[in-house]
Amino acid sequence: MTTTVIEIVTYRLKNNINKSLLNNSHEQINTFVKQQPGFLYRSISEDAAGVLHDIVYWQDMASATQASSAFEQSDACKYLISLTDADSVTIKHMPVLSEAMMCESSPA
Repeated sequence: MTTTVIEIVTYRLKNNINKSLLNNSHEQINTFVKQQPGFLYRSISEDAAGVLHDIVYWQDMASATQASSAFEQSDACKYLISLTDADSVTIKHMPVLSEAMMCESSPA
């Protein structure tokens, strides 16, 4: 059984925010999460309705919750919050039930 945890944060940008400002936040957030113990992977996507889905994989729940607490205090978080419609934000931490991964490798 795995202890991996998925963090899913969904949100919309405020109406007057240009998406280029969101793009500016990616590097700051990626730098932050890479420094956190237990970080595995992060991606962000946008669905057809304009909802952003920020997905982070953590080694375990303790790492996920510790990083979330640290993120709330970070400059990267403060910048992202300034762009975000606060009423649209949802945050979930969920244990992974099953995993599969395909690693890219070239045959010898």
